[in-house]
Amino acid sequence: MKKFIPILCAAVLVGGMTAAAEFFGNREIIFPEIAAIAVGALVSPKFSWNASKSRILVYISICAVLGVAIVKWLPLPIWAQMIVAFIVAQILLVNSKTSFAPMISAAVLPVMLQTETPVYIASAVILTALILLCRMVLEKADILEKNEFAPLPKPDLEVYKKVIFRTLFGSAMIVSALFTDFRFAVAPPLLVAFTEFSNPKSKARSVPIKAVALITLCGLFGAALRYALCVKWNILPLYAVAVITILCVIALMKAFSLFIPPAGAISILAMLIPDDALIMFPLQIFVGSTIIMIIAKLFFKEKSV
Repeated sequence: MKKFIPILCAAVLVGGMTAAAEFFGNREIIFPEIAAIAVGALVSPKFSWNASKSRILVYISICAVLGVAIVKWLPLPIWAQMIVAFIVAQILLVNSKTSFAPMISAAVLPVMLQTETPVYIASAVILTALILLCRMVLEKADILEKNEFAPLPKPDLEVYKKVIFRTLFGSAMIVSALFTDFRFAVAPPLLVAFTEFSNPKSKARSVPIKAVALITLCGLFGAALRYALCVKWNILPLYAVAVITILCVIALMKAFSLFIPPAGAISILAMLIPDDALIMFPLQIFVGSTIIMIIAKLFFKEKSV
């Protein structure tokens, strides 16, 4: 039964987050990346990132503040704000000496949603802290293996070249997606996935079709379950749908034998978007994930950029 405890923790945290958003009538409490962190820190067979718990919490906090600050104080169009958030988050990532790419989504999401209140920041920090606390407890109970963190080396010229190329490709995608009203093709978790796929050692890019299929199915499950159970028939509250969704996503990842944390965030992002965006959401996720995988495979090879 021990193997089900981390899954239960992930489901309770996602459900509790969504229930709090419904209770207070504030969708800004929903922090989709918490599903990614839950998958990577609790459900995945191995801790998904080379990062310490303290650095994860610090950089999620910094990036959440950064995203809200850009919306509030940087008077630029949304596409330009998203590019700025993406660039700064990339620089923070490579200088954090970790591989904790979800910090990118923490910075870009409030920009995409034009969030200006501190509620988003508080939610991101508190929920991340709760996941890390769960991880600590489960490690002490010998349910999960203790995570060992070895700081990555100081970024060199090659690392910054990759940042520049990711920024160029990511910026082109952001502009194209927003100007064609296909904005979820650059959903913040996909920008996280792009960053992870650009690493030649990424497991997901070694099975590109399976990875794209998994990401798309996670988006489809989230959108379809919310549309059917909340919008069309209205038979379940949103928090119940979020719990069902994250359990389905975990089952999918286990069936695929592939754990992609951003895919979890994509499924919960479907709980947050407007009702009329649900139908096209899976298609946009498919298009976006296909493009980032193609770019990663073509332009981010072992000795390129």
